[in-house]
Amino acid sequence: MSKKIKRLGSMVTLTLMLLMSINSFFVNQASAADEFDDLRARWKEMITGGTAYNPLDPDIAGKITAITATANTHWSSMDKTPGTYLWSDLTSTTDSSQITTAYGRIKLMALAYATTGSSLHNSAALLADIKTALDWIYTNRYNESVTKYGNWWDWEIGVPLNLNDTVVMLYDNLSPAQITNYMTAVNKFQPSVSMTGANRAWECTIIAVRGIIVKDAAKMIAARDGLSPLFAYVNSGDGFYTDGSFIQHEKHPYNGGYGTALITDIGNLMYLLSGSTWAVTHTGKQNAYDWVYDSFEPLIYKGAMMDMSRGRNISRSYAQDHDTGVSAIKAIIRLSQSAPAADKAAFRSMVKYWINTNTYRDFFTYAPINMILLAKEIDANATSRGELIKHKQYPRMDQAVHLRPGFGFAVNMSSSRIYNYESINGENLKGWYTGDGMTYLYNNDISQYTDNFWPTVNPYRLPGTTEDTLTRSNSSGKSYLSSRSWVGGTSILGLYGISGMAADINDTNLTANKSWFMFDDEVVALGSGITTTGQTGNGWDGTPRKVETTVENRKLTSSGNNALTVNGTAKSTALGWSETMTGVNWVHLAGNAAGSDIGYYFPGGTTLKGLREARTGKWRDIDGRSSSSTAPITGNYATLWLDHGTNPTNADYSYVLLPGKTSAQVSSYAANPHITVLENSTNVQAVREKNLNITAANFWTSGHTAGIITSDSKASVMTKENAGSDIEVSVSDPTQVNTGSITIEIAKRAFGTISADAGITVSQLSPTIKFSVNVSGAKGKTFKAKFNLSPTLYEAEDLPTTASGAVQADFTDSQSSNGAGNKLDANGVNDYVEYSLDVPSSGT
Repeated sequence: MSKKIKRLGSMVTLTLMLLMSINSFFVNQASAADEFDDLRARWKEMITGGTAYNPLDPDIAGKITAITATANTHWSSMDKTPGTYLWSDLTSTTDSSQITTAYGRIKLMALAYATTGSSLHNSAALLADIKTALDWIYTNRYNESVTKYGNWWDWEIGVPLNLNDTVVMLYDNLSPAQITNYMTAVNKFQPSVSMTGANRAWECTIIAVRGIIVKDAAKMIAARDGLSPLFAYVNSGDGFYTDGSFIQHEKHPYNGGYGTALITDIGNLMYLLSGSTWAVTHTGKQNAYDWVYDSFEPLIYKGAMMDMSRGRNISRSYAQDHDTGVSAIKAIIRLSQSAPAADKAAFRSMVKYWINTNTYRDFFTYAPINMILLAKEIDANATSRGELIKHKQYPRMDQAVHLRPGFGFAVNMSSSRIYNYESINGENLKGWYTGDGMTYLYNNDISQYTDNFWPTVNPYRLPGTTEDTLTRSNSSGKSYLSSRSWVGGTSILGLYGISGMAADINDTNLTANKSWFMFDDEVVALGSGITTTGQTGNGWDGTPRKVETTVENRKLTSSGNNALTVNGTAKSTALGWSETMTGVNWVHLAGNAAGSDIGYYFPGGTTLKGLREARTGKWRDIDGRSSSSTAPITGNYATLWLDHGTNPTNADYSYVLLPGKTSAQVSSYAANPHITVLENSTNVQAVREKNLNITAANFWTSGHTAGIITSDSKASVMTKENAGSDIEVSVSDPTQVNTGSITIEIAKRAFGTISADAGITVSQLSPTIKFSVNVSGAKGKTFKAKFNLSPTLYEAEDLPTTASGAVQADFTDSQSSNGAGNKLDANGVNDYVEYSLDVPSSGT
């Protein structure tokens, strides 16, 4: 009896254990399912804004109205009983972009259906037609059995992004069979993570959101882990570089294009997966927050993303600089949601500044509801960063940004490492000269490069460029690698800098050396060695060519009558005015907004050509895709240029850009300029800024002296003396091909080395400063050193001594490691304390 009871008890125990195990299994399954549901709800809220908002808030109400109107437009034009198409303008079976467009329209209709406060919210009629559209396009255009045609991007990226979002918004209204069909098609075309750069981030997003929809943990892991390589800095090819550059398509700068898309998707996924089983924990994710400071913040001016960072996107009517600026700000807001406390505070501070200073495009009008809510909270509670004052070199992508009170200046170059411009898929057809040293001036006229700048500006005369005047065909010379490597520059104190470009213009044999010296309230532009001949070859037809340097090509007001003053004389404000002006010493152009006036000073005087004109163009002229507008647009421009004549040999130029100055201030500056051009030759271009006590030089050839600087190699060098107490020096190898060292000599006597970057070896402090910089593998990096010029700042233990140990009163410190009694280290790096010493008059 007892055995039976025991046996029965054992069976009961086993049964209970089995039931507990089964129950635990189902609980775990339910928990996992709940987690997928939670993530799907979070993604839906990111798309729609959720339900916890006031639809009557004016900013949100305006967005709801726009969402509803867009959906109604697509809904009313849709064939409700489709035969061979859903929309009459999307009938092609060979143009894959039409599939992406169709899914985009369906998504926008679904957005209205899912948006709280919309008159179409939960509309049964709209839902029925959306489901009809989804089933039709699955059956006829996008399914697991169809063969790809057209652009791979539509099949693998464009369609899946739109389709995933649509399914998330309509998840509870779709049948399991529908969800399975649509997600099977997505998996067919986007099954795994395999690409680089922004394309990889899109892949990860698609696979993660699909994984949430179908509740596939393996896909979630693949998506999360697929992000990891993106966090790493790259040394070549696509991705982010440590200097802040972002490259896509091998050699095209793209911070404001693919870079913005990449950081958007990374930020979205990091926030989406935060707190879940698949949270991003890779240690490299801190790099994503660092990119905001290095790769985006310097390039966003009052809410606009600088055009030189946007590649071929400049030719898109729907993606002008303020549009991209909104996208970048949205990405930074999203990153702030998962960022460490210090980064979060900094990002919020930036965002508030950009939103508050953008008087051209109201962020709340163009952002989605979720972002409106987040931005309003930031605007109410964060402290504005204020204006960013900074000089930033991007040697890996041949660009530089100079941000000063009241203006921002940027220069876009190209080299043997970086392509001149991108033109693919019929886009950016006239971007010929955008990478030839085009300069941008940003100020209070914050609509200068938006509001239809690119289809109306003369593409043959872009500011800062020196060009042959031959007629170009669409996409001529695209993705051209120059034969010349000397492109780059250096900076000092993070506030001032110089850039240079050894120009080799595609399809011509025009060459030139071009430099920009960026100081406090002025930018000095020098050109030398401007040479071309009539030789046949490399696209040259042998015809004598005129060569020009464009000083300015500025978009004017709608009336086009901005005042133009030359040497104190007002020029005609009538459109159509043109003139060749001789003996020009200074020019002033009134801006389109307060604080946006510009001055120009020409050292020694020059002959300058001027033109005021109305220009008409179409977006289709620069973006040949069928969706691009053919409507004519007119813009008014003032153009100033230097004519170097026909087939020039060693022509040159010099001018100074003076942002924000009134006519009287420009006149005063011209009478007493702050700068002196030390040399403008094919060997050296050098300038001294007297007020700042800066000497700056670009050495195009080896073994030359400019002012107090001598370099034995090609280099970019700056010095700044600080009240006679010390001197700062910065050096770079813009060629990025020097595998050895650059030796620099500064015609100053120093009493010690205050600091020196790794790679700098100081060999002498007196009678001149000499040091070498190991630039092998530096990739254009700036090296910095600082030297003490005051004899009273010298550490006692480092003073030369006699044999008995007494301080040697009469000495010359050669800073040689073998110097008698010299206890300084090989690099001359010391801590300094004040030390007084009476020495004979002959002492050092």
